Amino acid sequence: MNQRVKCLKDVAVPKGSQYVLYWMQMSKRSEYNHALRFAAEQANSLKLPLVVYEGLKYYYPYACDRIHRFILENSVELQRRFKEKGICYLFRLERNRRERAPTVLQLCSNAALLVSDDFPAFIVPRHNQRVRARIGIPFFVVDSSGIVPLATFNKQEYAARTIRPKIRALLPKLLTSFDEVPVERDSVGFKLDFQNTPLSSQKIEELTAACDINHGIKSSPTFRGGCCDARDKLRIFIENKLDRYASDRNLPSVDGTSNLSPYLHFGMISALEVALAVKSSGKRAESVEAYLEELIVRRELSFNFTKFNPDYESISGLPNWVQKNLARHERDRRVRTYTLEQFEAALTHDPIWNACQHELLRNGKIHGYMRMYWGKKIIEWSRTYAEALETMIYLNNQYALDGRDPNSWTGILWCFGLHDRPWRERPVFGTIRYMSGERLRRKVDVDGYVRRNSWG
Repeated sequence: MNQRVKCLKDVAVPKGSQYVLYWMQMSKRSEYNHALRFAAEQANSLKLPLVVYEGLKYYYPYACDRIHRFILENSVELQRRFKEKGICYLFRLERNRRERAPTVLQLCSNAALLVSDDFPAFIVPRHNQRVRARIGIPFFVVDSSGIVPLATFNKQEYAARTIRPKIRALLPKLLTSFDEVPVERDSVGFKLDFQNTPLSSQKIEELTAACDINHGIKSSPTFRGGCCDARDKLRIFIENKLDRYASDRNLPSVDGTSNLSPYLHFGMISALEVALAVKSSGKRAESVEAYLEELIVRRELSFNFTKFNPDYESISGLPNWVQKNLARHERDRRVRTYTLEQFEAALTHDPIWNACQHELLRNGKIHGYMRMYWGKKIIEWSRTYAEALETMIYLNNQYALDGRDPNSWTGILWCFGLHDRPWRERPVFGTIRYMSGERLRRKVDVDGYVRRNSWG
């Protein structure tokens, strides 16, 4: 079995099984999907149809209009894509407590085996373990999030410099075309006792409004869910931005980034597809290498961290030198502090930080370079480090479409010193890296960024 596939339950396939079931949790796409390919291989081997199931609950952490709509937009697109592939696609929206049902378990009752996504963070590991304990069929999870299989490494890597040479040695074999596996049995008209939720672009607003979720966080005007939108952004990035990525990526007033992180988080586009497109673009080598460093080395480092460190949401997950440093400076006097409510409403004295928060509130994403400043200042203006971490996790997970991701937790803890080194000693921060508004102004055009992201 390949490195991407892990067997969670090794039992015999039941006699009389009707189909192979792929429970799609995090790789929400119909192409470049290792889990879908494995499920198709199993279905073909067993001479059974393949059924794909996706569910959207009302009670997942941080459930809100912004996240719901982004997922639903993608699901409408998937409905069409799977039909074109001859695959039965089931979707169920649970709007409230009255509609709760053990849908995966019910579908497993007639399945030969279950395939799902292997993802090291958020609610997915708990979901997989809970289902594993309650089914009597073979259960496989497949890692399809990154370019390098998670199983490649057997321990937590200390920093980018330790994982980079290992990844680069593997890339010639990994950065190759993806072979899709078509299903041999068309299952589009397959009859199941299943309450499917009718999907259409016209119904998204109505479906979202009917759910018991947070309706105070509206959908993003910048990001629309789906592989089509992701590929449009990838095309625009390659044509108009990639050549200057090495110089423009840290210039928030220019916005030279790909803006693909929300789509990568939800698996609406594959990191492999993105990497192959960038690699073959013919654009400036320096910029191509800089982008692949972020997409592959830095992103794989974050997945490695959340896989091997169970405390990835806690200060306890930080290196020893950071924890000792924070302990020494825990009682340092803060010149000013803000409450969670003040941070959330962007009511600080700093127009740069407020612009970062406005961008998050409105668009569902902060420019990568400005997100570092955003996090560093929350540390500086919070009463304790634990309070700062709690604020960052809440704001990022609730408002960011690319939140709740290994990249998010790693980025948050990077603000505290993860994957970094000691710097010059100063109050509150000790030896963790500091960022100042004055220095930021000397490096980038923050005034343009502030103008673009100010309200009122």
